[in-house]
Amino acid sequence: MLRSPVLSTNLQFRSATFAGVKDCRRSRVRVFTGFQRKSVGNVSAELAVQENSKLTDFKVQVAKIVVDLAPGEQGLRFLSRAFPGKIQETFTGLLSSYKAQLVLALDDEDRASKAVTSIFKDMIKAYAEQLLGTPYSFPPYHRAIRAPFDYYQMANAYIGSLIDFDRSILRNYSRWSVIQAQLQAGENVILLGNHQSEGDAAFIPLLTEVSHPGLGEKVIYVAGGRVVSDILAKPFSMGKNLLCVVSKKHMGEDPSEKAASMKQNLATLKEMQTLLNKGGALIWIAPAGGRDRRKPDGTLIPDEFDPQAVEMMRKLGTKKSAAPTHFYPLAMATYDIMPPPATTEKEIGEKRIVNYTGAGLSLGAEVDVSEQGDWLSGAEPDADKVKLLSNHIWQKVVEEYREIEACNVPGGKCTPPGVDMMRPVRPKSVPKF
Repeated sequence: MLRSPVLSTNLQFRSATFAGVKDCRRSRVRVFTGFQRKSVGNVSAELAVQENSKLTDFKVQVAKIVVDLAPGEQGLRFLSRAFPGKIQETFTGLLSSYKAQLVLALDDEDRASKAVTSIFKDMIKAYAEQLLGTPYSFPPYHRAIRAPFDYYQMANAYIGSLIDFDRSILRNYSRWSVIQAQLQAGENVILLGNHQSEGDAAFIPLLTEVSHPGLGEKVIYVAGGRVVSDILAKPFSMGKNLLCVVSKKHMGEDPSEKAASMKQNLATLKEMQTLLNKGGALIWIAPAGGRDRRKPDGTLIPDEFDPQAVEMMRKLGTKKSAAPTHFYPLAMATYDIMPPPATTEKEIGEKRIVNYTGAGLSLGAEVDVSEQGDWLSGAEPDADKVKLLSNHIWQKVVEEYREIEACNVPGGKCTPPGVDMMRPVRPKSVPKF
């Protein structure tokens, strides 16, 4: 893959050389006995692993050089032929969709082509790392990778270029300032929100970068298995802080993996509790367990929350060992920038289409999750408290969503900012072309 005839000859020569070295080592091993034979065998195996690692790194570096030399948009399409079949089909479809939307955004074919080439070359380099190098394996608690390759910045450039900032809305922005103060005081914040697009982890950073510098980089996202296993999504996930889980929606898809999935979720919960005990954690979770989908009649509202997911976060955040923890409902209007498939798909590798349009965030008032909170006011003595709290927070998210949904409609009207609302400024992390 991405290999020239000269490179193939060199690699064959190196392989033959490695084979000769191994043969030489084998003949020497016969001279030794017992512990000595075992020690030499271990050394030989370690050297072989080191040589293989060097060869893998060499292939990745050569691939990146080839990407840099590729001529423009047509070069991107040529390079995509090196991808496995379905990935190639999905990638080229995404490339066409993305280019069409940037033409709309920039109103200039040449500038759009330049932008697409720059952004997608970085993406192909990231994919080369996964396809030619050693695929990254996400631990239960993954920290954003910013060097030697900045995956966070790659996501900001890719997703930020699709945002029409002149139509976007940051509602109740003063509450983000309150959250900043709470974090600085060593307290935790848990954002319970809806989830609409594959790129949702980028919208808090992008829409708050100028008004609340650094806040978006602190967010830790509770992420499902797909965003860490789909090859096209994986590099973007590597640029975010993640608590990796297998969602209930996908837990039973492969019975042979259920035990391992449950073990992973338990390890992630331990990491989450450690973070909450330490304090200063900003955690985002979508209690519905997946992305919102349009109803058969075309309407779109946040999916109902899973009461058990909300209860889990309440329990973790209110343990005696945890630092003081605050709970906020967060609405996101991001659906049309990267619309999900109409239905939940079991197979990895969904088709991607994108739109250039506005995006919105609306942060609701803090919710008191104790039994002194408004959510329990007027409830019957035998009411299901777990469901009541979950439904209360979900209703708050729906209310906030209604205030911002119009900004996300492609080609829609420009909603004027109201009280405690602002038009987010295009941040420096989104390059201009």
